[in-house]
Amino acid sequence: MAVVLVGLVLWSLLAWVGYVLVDPILGWVAASAGLLVDGGKDIATATGGNEIGIILDNLNVSGFLGQTIALLRVVLKPAIVVVWAIGALALIAAPVILRKIARLLDARRH
Repeated sequence: MAVVLVGLVLWSLLAWVGYVLVDPILGWVAASAGLLVDGGKDIATATGGNEIGIILDNLNVSGFLGQTIALLRVVLKPAIVVVWAIGALALIAAPVILRKIARLLDARRH
């Protein structure tokens, strides 16, 4: 039982760290994505690829990245909670399931 409790504490700590880091990481990605797209357009224009810069402007890549990051902000935190709950249930059920598997293997040996 102590192993299960330690596992639950570690699992919860890992989920909490992930939950807390979602916003800062997505903020960093949002800031970096805009810089990367602008840098890519500048490099393409400087090397003679004016068409690529025009295509990126027409595709509105920055808007698409912003929408994707907004979607991830909405989805990731509930997903972390769901994955944590599934893992916690698996940790709680593991001793019972392992005992049943051990009994089945013992029965097959005899």
